[in-house]
Amino acid sequence: MAQMTAEKPGPPPPATGAVPLKAWLWRSYVKAALIPLLLIEFGFVAIYWGTSQVVYDRSAAAITRISTDTVRDAALREANIIAHRLASISAMTRIFAEETGRALQTPATVSQAEKDNHALSPDGAFHSLRDTGGAAVFYSGIVPVGAAERDKVWRTARLDPLMRAIRDSDPLIAQLYLNTRDSLNRIYPWLDVRAIYPPKMDIPSYNFYYEADAAHNPDRKPVWTDAYVDPAGGGWMVSAIAPVYGADRLETVVGIDVTIGTIVQRVLDIRIPGEGYAVLVGRDGTILALPPKGEADLGLSELLAHSYKDAILKDTFKPAEFNILQKPMLTELAAAMRATPEGVRRVDLGRPMIASWAQVAGPNWSLLVLASEDSVLAASSDLRSQLAFVSKGMVGILLVFYAGFFAFLWRRSATMSDRVAQPLGDLERRMAVISDGGTLPPTPPSAIEELQKVGEHLVRMGDKIDAANRAKANFLSAMSHELRTPLNAIIGYADLLEGCEGERLEGARLDQLRAITAAGWDLVRLVDVVLDLSRIERQDLALSNEPLALRPLLEAALESHRAEAEKRAITLDLAWPEGPLPPLRGDAKILRRILDELVSNAVKYNLPGGKVTLRIDPQDDGFLPLRIIDTGVGIGAEHRDSVFKAFHRLGHENSTISGAGIGLAIAKRFAEVSGCGLDFDSAAGAGSTFTLRIPCRPQ
Repeated sequence: MAQMTAEKPGPPPPATGAVPLKAWLWRSYVKAALIPLLLIEFGFVAIYWGTSQVVYDRSAAAITRISTDTVRDAALREANIIAHRLASISAMTRIFAEETGRALQTPATVSQAEKDNHALSPDGAFHSLRDTGGAAVFYSGIVPVGAAERDKVWRTARLDPLMRAIRDSDPLIAQLYLNTRDSLNRIYPWLDVRAIYPPKMDIPSYNFYYEADAAHNPDRKPVWTDAYVDPAGGGWMVSAIAPVYGADRLETVVGIDVTIGTIVQRVLDIRIPGEGYAVLVGRDGTILALPPKGEADLGLSELLAHSYKDAILKDTFKPAEFNILQKPMLTELAAAMRATPEGVRRVDLGRPMIASWAQVAGPNWSLLVLASEDSVLAASSDLRSQLAFVSKGMVGILLVFYAGFFAFLWRRSATMSDRVAQPLGDLERRMAVISDGGTLPPTPPSAIEELQKVGEHLVRMGDKIDAANRAKANFLSAMSHELRTPLNAIIGYADLLEGCEGERLEGARLDQLRAITAAGWDLVRLVDVVLDLSRIERQDLALSNEPLALRPLLEAALESHRAEAEKRAITLDLAWPEGPLPPLRGDAKILRRILDELVSNAVKYNLPGGKVTLRIDPQDDGFLPLRIIDTGVGIGAEHRDSVFKAFHRLGHENSTISGAGIGLAIAKRFAEVSGCGLDFDSAAGAGSTFTLRIPCRPQ
């Protein structure tokens, strides 16, 4: 038989929140010295930084105010310039309308050559044939062209010199035209109308006609249209239009066109501070003119190119993406522009911008001026960067200084802690020896008087504890023999009385005699358990290492408790696996003791009519799990930590179930000594499962 001793338990874990002495000293340094110093130093830095920030904020506010005022002034100034130029075009549109009304009321006097320059096409359109320096004519034929219609053409011919003069008076003007309610179009400069206009074209259905009618323009003044594609081939443009009324209805609408390209190149060639630019926005939010600088910010390309495939058939306006009300990045700005005729606001177009707008009188457009905030605030940004550089330099110098200071204090704390921690560590090790039942040699000398005295007290305490342990072991050994002798006599005399052939005991007396025998055997088992605990504590156990026949051990353990189980109608069952088991070696007696305690516990704390099952599970991580499963009262969560503690009954102290609360403690300690593992799974009212993990050692 091999001699084996129980493995010594390790030292208990440190209390929650405990730290090593070196760390404790370092924290004390930090709290007592470093933190106050840091608070003072960084307080000065914060004061400097705060005053610097105040200076910067006020400087930046002043620069921002000046720059913002500059942007606002630029918006107002340029809006007034645009309004003045558009007002002159509106005035010429009014003159053009008045002369057109006068011409329509005056009989025509035209040359034969003028008449010969017009012809009626097979599809019914009456049109001019050649460019003779005047306007082009196109009568679409949606109303049949008769003598009255031709007379209207001859009456409007006298307007050509006026149209030429107005066209030459302002470089913004691209073309002039008049449109009648029966779809006559006279347009200057001349163009090949047959190649552009379709026959039967309904001119009053276009915005450059109907926006001047009574419903859209009850005041009968010149108005401006939104941006549209000109069916006459002028591209994207806006028009100043004015109505010409007859006696009782709208007869004609005259217009002066300004192309978007012309506005971009001439009207919006504005110098804005801060790398800024201007955008012309229509009254409905449509971007009428967008310079190249704004295309990248707004993600648009100005529609200077155009197609007449659809434009000659219906109104073609700028798409929705050219409306600032439809662009998420400009939603708030658009709302502000609709709320007030002028103002200033910050906006993010992928970079911070200052936006200022002013209303263009007349067409009620808005001139939106956008300037880069970074460029506008360049001076304040430079000031801020310089202040930040100085502040960072000061912080860097402080960090370098305190890094060296921290290193010095760390070394000092390490030196001091070593002087104290080394003897304390030695004391801790000596106390662990005492807790394991060992004896201590004399205390080595210490430079600290208090630590020296503590070490000497530990030596004396260890000697006393060792003497007490020896006395306890001797007492338990002597008492076991002293108790066994009278117990054996009591059990023996009880057996003699029960089996004597003279006057036999019957009835209640026989039951009392058997109770004496049972109580005697209970006391013998209790004495044996106490002796086992004593031997485990003294590490005085001799363990064998022999092949184990597991099934006979399990059957014997069940059989030894079958009588008690039958009294309470408890079923004992062995669930043996079908396959072979791995070879096992160990101490059969120790394993039998563990099984006895576990099966006894499962029977005692079971319910009447319950069941106890021994089941072997497949091998797992070098262990063979053996489960003892009962259908008993279970163990509540509040008792889980006390299951394997000696003399704990887990709430059954006052119950009729016999026991001293030591069986599971013995099983746990025997399992640890023999290299097995023992744990459990249980819940109150749901039974318990104890799992004994038997190591699989090669044979």
